[in-house]
Amino acid sequence: MLRQALRLKSVASPLASSFRAAAKLHTVPALPYTVSSGAKPLLSPAALKIIYEDHQIGLVNRLNELIAGTPYEEKAFHEVLMDSARSLNEVQIFNNASQAWNNDFFLRTLSSAIEQQPMSQVLNKRISESFGSVEVFKREFTTNALGLFGSGWTWLVEDKDGRLVLLNTYNAGSPHHRRRMQREDETSTDHDFASAAQNPYSGASKFSAPAKLMANSSYVPILCVSMWEHAYLTDYGVTREGREQYLDNFFKTVDWSVVESRVLRVGGF
Repeated sequence: MLRQALRLKSVASPLASSFRAAAKLHTVPALPYTVSSGAKPLLSPAALKIIYEDHQIGLVNRLNELIAGTPYEEKAFHEVLMDSARSLNEVQIFNNASQAWNNDFFLRTLSSAIEQQPMSQVLNKRISESFGSVEVFKREFTTNALGLFGSGWTWLVEDKDGRLVLLNTYNAGSPHHRRRMQREDETSTDHDFASAAQNPYSGASKFSAPAKLMANSSYVPILCVSMWEHAYLTDYGVTREGREQYLDNFFKTVDWSVVESRVLRVGGF
């Protein structure tokens, strides 16, 4: 398995405990819940099987094929991800590594608990400091996600000033490196806001990145939702109403203790 030791803002990545290292071969780590139980109410067992068993395993297998016989073969997973992000000649390697990381990060945000534990006062305060309230955060996050045209990811990330902001990335776009964010507003400067006025089709809000990037041209990922069709098609169909229900159920399935650990940098990620 892969050991993810990626460091952002001098802390271990949220996937440090998810990926483990093994010579020349990366495998998919087990989830903290079973596929047969699903991640309800967000994902049925059938939907989770597609995301985890079909898609995720396919990504990692393809990554192993791409790095076989190359200098990447001996590298830890985080090195494959970050080194390929810096090289425009390693698009396929980056896409598979980044998509696998994003997918795993998304799945580990979810809980299979019958009753969702409420958000702590500490996390509520932290989110409210950036968005005004948790309700505003959820609304703006949903707006950004629905504004994605095509496949991608909607993120809650932290910038170098500790501010929580929203970020949309397309395809396998990653918050780990500016060059690979694959955003719709790549012409914006680091200190501009990508607002609906600038791009009325982006679904972005005043809380959207770009804000101030970390020194290594990255953001710290805190929370994300997959807006790839395979994630919601089985349970929700292709309509906007279906995607709205998907996002509503996403917030009902989030393990807020995991999100809090990422914000506070505790538990070893």
